[in-house]
Amino acid sequence: MAQLLKRMGLTLDLNKRDLFKIFLLSLAFFCVIGAYTILKELKDILFTQFVGSGYMGDVKFISMFMLVPATLLYAKLVDSMSRFKLLCVYSGLYGIVGLIIAYYLGDAQIGLPNAIASGDRWFGWFIYLFYEGAVPFVVSLFWSFSNSVTSPETAKKGYPLMIAASKLGGMFTAGLAWMLLTPTGIIGNIGLTDVAIHQLLLGLASVMLCIAPVIVYYLLKLGNQENLHGYEAVYKVEKKEEADGTDQTGMFSGLMIMFKQPYILAIFAMIFFYELLNVVISVQRLVILKSAAESFSGFSGAMFEQRLIIHVIGFFVSFFGTRILLKVLGERACLLLNPMFIGLLLVYFMVMRDAHAVLVVYTGLGVLNYAFASPLRESLYIPTVKDIKYKSKSWIDSFGMKISKSVSSLFIKSAKNVVPGTAMFNVVYISFFSTVIALWILVAWWLGRRYCKAIENNEVIGLQ
Repeated sequence: MAQLLKRMGLTLDLNKRDLFKIFLLSLAFFCVIGAYTILKELKDILFTQFVGSGYMGDVKFISMFMLVPATLLYAKLVDSMSRFKLLCVYSGLYGIVGLIIAYYLGDAQIGLPNAIASGDRWFGWFIYLFYEGAVPFVVSLFWSFSNSVTSPETAKKGYPLMIAASKLGGMFTAGLAWMLLTPTGIIGNIGLTDVAIHQLLLGLASVMLCIAPVIVYYLLKLGNQENLHGYEAVYKVEKKEEADGTDQTGMFSGLMIMFKQPYILAIFAMIFFYELLNVVISVQRLVILKSAAESFSGFSGAMFEQRLIIHVIGFFVSFFGTRILLKVLGERACLLLNPMFIGLLLVYFMVMRDAHAVLVVYTGLGVLNYAFASPLRESLYIPTVKDIKYKSKSWIDSFGMKISKSVSSLFIKSAKNVVPGTAMFNVVYISFFSTVIALWILVAWWLGRRYCKAIENNEVIGLQ
């Protein structure tokens, strides 16, 4: 029986030191994604309530340029701080400021009690722009830290477990939000006002962000230091650079490396293709949920309900699916499977073309991205130098993602007059989807081949 479970990938298959490390990283990631699940939805919900959905395009455009100086500052801090201190600074920043924002949500003038949406309600603008940095400066930073202390073999076995733990975190916070905001939820009638519920959720997310670095500190104090080297070839290069005094490379080095290294551009392309498809589907999803909601809380509850579904399915996919596929097929084949699975979802969307299909495909895209593609994509950073892990990655996860969303928005605007169900609609959308999937498969094939070659040759990617 034990042998059968091992072949199926249902055993942890990690030594005690790696298991201790993955357990604590998983616990910290539980907090990070639990918090991010709330912040991701509240960011859009609060902006819509304070400023209005008509300004959503404007704030997305502004956020692209706001993230540039923020990313440059982050790159500067990478050169002057240890990995752990950097994690503490950004987790603490979003945690403490989040508690302040939660308090002022109850203010009669600038908070939720003022139900009049207006373009000059700067509190709404600040909330959206501030939390736009949660991905590159919290979630992405946590992955950068994990990639720097984890070997490729441990990542193959342990990253799906970390993703599964993050899904539990998302299930916890999304489920709590859904139960609080939905009248039919288990604890939906406990006497809290809409304002108090949103304050409670934002406060919970902020506290969870503050807890994450405490768990990482415990790992650094009690973990085996040799086991925290990660990819040994990269560790040796970094120690040599520190000894030579060449480890500080400047604010723009990550951006320059991204354009010079085809490997990093290929990782960017993976995210770019996903965001192109995700934005097209998510815009229609927001319209469907907003039109079906009877109140502000009803809209919030529907958003969190679907996020809960994504996390529940994602947990089972990451724990039972991703681990087994990685164990049996390896990273190279799994990188190819991701766009193929998404292609099947898009075929379903084009065949059905109704509200139910939009919600199913949006859910499927979220599950595949977070539960299947994410551990694969993050593993690709392990054999890279520090500048790529931290600086190039931050550009990809901030400004790069905005570029892909902007391109997708251009497609939506250009195709908005195409009537669904017509021959022209089929031609436009099938051509768009097919082109993206075909390019994605080509990039995935090359990227998987390059990664496997680097690991086999004990190579460090990104050396000058």
